[in-house]
Amino acid sequence: MLHYFKFRQDLFAPQPAREIYVKPGAGRGWPQECPPLRAACAFGFDVLANFDVTFIRGRGGWRVEPDVVIESDFGYAGSAESEGKPISQQYAWGWEKGQTLPHVISDNVYEIIKNQFKISTYLFLKTDADESLLMTGIPNLIRPWQTLTALIDTDLYPASYPWHTVIELDPKLKRIHLHKGEPLCRLIPVRRETYRAKPMSQTGFSEFFDAGQKWLKKHGTVLADRTVDIRRAYAKVQKKAGFISHG
Repeated sequence: MLHYFKFRQDLFAPQPAREIYVKPGAGRGWPQECPPLRAACAFGFDVLANFDVTFIRGRGGWRVEPDVVIESDFGYAGSAESEGKPISQQYAWGWEKGQTLPHVISDNVYEIIKNQFKISTYLFLKTDADESLLMTGIPNLIRPWQTLTALIDTDLYPASYPWHTVIELDPKLKRIHLHKGEPLCRLIPVRRETYRAKPMSQTGFSEFFDAGQKWLKKHGTVLADRTVDIRRAYAKVQKKAGFISHG
């Protein structure tokens, strides 16, 4: 299960993912109509962009307009005797050339990652025990920027700050706009287990192949030219996962 707390309560909560993000035009055969692709698009929770920002590339590199910094609607006190104060958090920021904290970035590495920006989700995140959180891009959604994929252990590391995602901007463009409310990244809780892959035995494959032939006979229609029509059959037997947000 995904547990979250919003930096400010007027910000977006994680939203159940959707099957379709870009409606196809006229005609048939669009990838958006494929049941497995639709299921992948709807698997997980979406983190939505909380603000409109524009990334502008000039001679000195990228800059963000506007540079959004907000305060939390809760206060933090370092001790029981001190008065609590709101926490401030920047929305979008890039790597710094020559930085040493939170980790060192060499100049040659900076040249490779200078098109990357960190975007705050404004969400404190945790999972149940023995669950990791996969943070990745929206499946099959092509945009002028891409989300880098990360797997974070939120059950073992109780971060005292909102998590951020990292995006990489298309260096061929000069302006890229991030719209408020558009899906920023995908969150998928996954079990921390040992996953195995092993080849089937000859007997096992024979049973598997026979089962496939029986499935075709049950769900398919043999046409005049002996080909088997299984249109809409997969979608009828498909079992989709459910995702619910209580925020």
